[in-house]
Amino acid sequence: MTAENPRPSVPFEPKKNRKQRRSSAPKGVTIVNPTTPPPAMAEQGSGFIPEIVSQRMIRRVLVFCGIPVLMGMSVFIIGYLAIANNWFRLPNTVVLLMSMGCLGLSVLGLTYGILSACWDEEEDTKGSLLGVAEFKVNFGRMKDAYRASKEMEASNR
Repeated sequence: MTAENPRPSVPFEPKKNRKQRRSSAPKGVTIVNPTTPPPAMAEQGSGFIPEIVSQRMIRRVLVFCGIPVLMGMSVFIIGYLAIANNWFRLPNTVVLLMSMGCLGLSVLGLTYGILSACWDEEEDTKGSLLGVAEFKVNFGRMKDAYRASKEMEASNR
């Protein structure tokens, strides 16, 4: 924790105010410095997500992605039965567009489910029901990581 930022950082959050220097070491030589991740984390890669955080993400994805997928499949099946049994006249394109809309909504639900989960490993709370506050924090982290990667890419050129 720092004085300017009271919340603890998560393992995969970008480090702010850290300047990357170009290494003058020959190719193939590894320079060890204090910011090198521990060996366990290096084996798992920089995209390591703690188990408890991934479980929160999975629960959210099952709700926000699973419900629209079931709706899309239901629309398709009900539309097929309605057309095949002449219950009512329904154009095939309406069934197609409605099921595609539900499946498209499930893709948005997948993204929202991941971003609305609490990413703090030490925190015991699962977050709010809809996860709006967590979404704002995590979306901000994602934007910061994107900016940091763009800056690093620009400085490496």
